[in-house]
Amino acid sequence: MSPKDSNTVGAATGGVYDVKESGVHFRHMPAPPIPKSGQEFLERVKKDLEINVLERPNENELVFELKGVDVSFANALRRIMIAEIPTIAIEHVYMWNNTSIVHDEVLAHRIGLVPLKIDSRYFDDFYDEDDEPTDRNTVVFRLNVECHLPDKNRNANSRDATDSSSRNNKKDDGIKNEKDSVLGQGNMDTAAAESTVLYRATHPNSHQNSNATDNNRPYTKHVYSSDLEWIPQGDQAQTVEGGVLRPVHEDILLAKLRPGQAIELEAHGRRSIGKDHAKYSPVATASYRLMPHVELLKPVYDELAKELANLYEPGVFDLVPCTEDEEGQECKAVVVNPYASTMSRNYMRNEYLKEAVKVSRIPNHFIFNIESVGMMPPAIILSESLKILMQKCHNIIRLADESLEAELIHE
Repeated sequence: MSPKDSNTVGAATGGVYDVKESGVHFRHMPAPPIPKSGQEFLERVKKDLEINVLERPNENELVFELKGVDVSFANALRRIMIAEIPTIAIEHVYMWNNTSIVHDEVLAHRIGLVPLKIDSRYFDDFYDEDDEPTDRNTVVFRLNVECHLPDKNRNANSRDATDSSSRNNKKDDGIKNEKDSVLGQGNMDTAAAESTVLYRATHPNSHQNSNATDNNRPYTKHVYSSDLEWIPQGDQAQTVEGGVLRPVHEDILLAKLRPGQAIELEAHGRRSIGKDHAKYSPVATASYRLMPHVELLKPVYDELAKELANLYEPGVFDLVPCTEDEEGQECKAVVVNPYASTMSRNYMRNEYLKEAVKVSRIPNHFIFNIESVGMMPPAIILSESLKILMQKCHNIIRLADESLEAELIHE
């Protein structure tokens, strides 16, 4: 973008943010003329509005640019993404049996915070607390786990290395595999085994509790989010895309069980929004920044150019060979990617660069970053937020029309 283009953008938005040694300063410019009608305003928005995808680092992250709009529009999208897009999370937990050391309300809270891989568009809202749960508004999960006492005969043969090795591969009883160890870490298991040996040496009656250990190690079963079993209701198995509803992450630790302890519960998920509770928010972060505008007011050559391109602003500038008109110079710096600018002012330490480089922010050009927690793809989050914003606009128009009609009636 040339300096002329920068001035045009500033005129279209009422000013430009200039980066100076003392900070970022807003420079006022003539504001655009007020639209003569709503139609003219819409035409102006349609002409200037532009959305382009810039990056897709992974399946849960999206970076895009939003151009030609006011900051109020960008912030409205951000707030909608965080608090107003419907998702599904566990709302009610019916505890049938819980003999673990985790209290019922704590366990229910932990389960409620587990993000679920469910497309909320297949389900309806609960409009009232007295509404009956149906297959159209409720998702049911069941958790039924138990830590069994070790088999005495198997314990008697635990000194046999072959038998011990074979038992390591058994997952059902939770014996000596990585998932059911003390912390899933070898050094922690070793420390636990040493602690058990020391306890037995100092407590002669410790053989009474031998069933609570396996090969001199505490016998612990870990309960993960993967143990939550989806129970289809009605025709959910046929109507839901993919046919399977599950947690986003299957390795979220919910509780730890010792022999004889069990958890049995039923969890009901329903549709709601982040305004109601943070567990319904589909994004970890939704943020935006103004697009940097970088320009060179003076040519920067050779060592100074290398310093600028590689040290002060890596990725923003590139080095190109000098032309024949620039005798005695080897290379010079040119702006290639303002998007990579971190708005650092380190280059201002050099007196020449401080005068040669000008950095500003374009006030109607936003770089958006959406990081989804996995409930829905970030592109869907963006499209749903735009739909919700459109619906809000329609509601305002409807309310305005109703207000005008009421005034005419009273007249």
